Amino acid sequence: MADISSTNPTDIANKIMDKYGVDTLKPSKQGNDLDKDAFLNLLVTQMRYQDPLNPTQDKDFLAQMAQFSALEQMQNLNTSASMSRAYELMNKDIFANINDPITNKATPVAGTVIGVYLENGKVFLKVGKTDVPLDKVEGVLAPIDMIELNKKVEEMSKDLAKIKEKYAPEETDEDDEKDEVDKPDETN
Repeated sequence: MADISSTNPTDIANKIMDKYGVDTLKPSKQGNDLDKDAFLNLLVTQMRYQDPLNPTQDKDFLAQMAQFSALEQMQNLNTSASMSRAYELMNKDIFANINDPITNKATPVAGTVIGVYLENGKVFLKVGKTDVPLDKVEGVLAPIDMIELNKKVEEMSKDLAKIKEKYAPEETDEDDEKDEVDKPDETN
């Protein structure tokens, strides 16, 4: 029996296929996950090289197909949930740290999300000209409501005027005389 101590599904499948002398699987576009074609290839290989005196039961194949179908549906649900979270970020300001592909150093990115797309099973946000993976978003900045901000500024201005009026020293006739004396001569 082949050693299947690895937890990576592609490694396990490749060890089984090596045992039967079949070409090994290539990783799918999403990394080391098995895709539908790889699963079906493994299933056909398993059927082709089964022991004729002790064939695999059809219920075993159906169970494998059901498990794969359930896994596929869970992946689709996960993708849908990620896309939903990404769409909620549309027109919101976010900040993230992404790795620069050239220097491989973390680069801070902040800005308004102007687009959302899915590439190779991964959700990306478009922030200006930068593509930000959804899983790299570190925070969402609170939107500023300009109308509310203007109302608060007007209220503060009125309050300041009232305070100024209440606590400003009252002018007397003596202050008026000083104002006249202090005025520069405008006859020049």
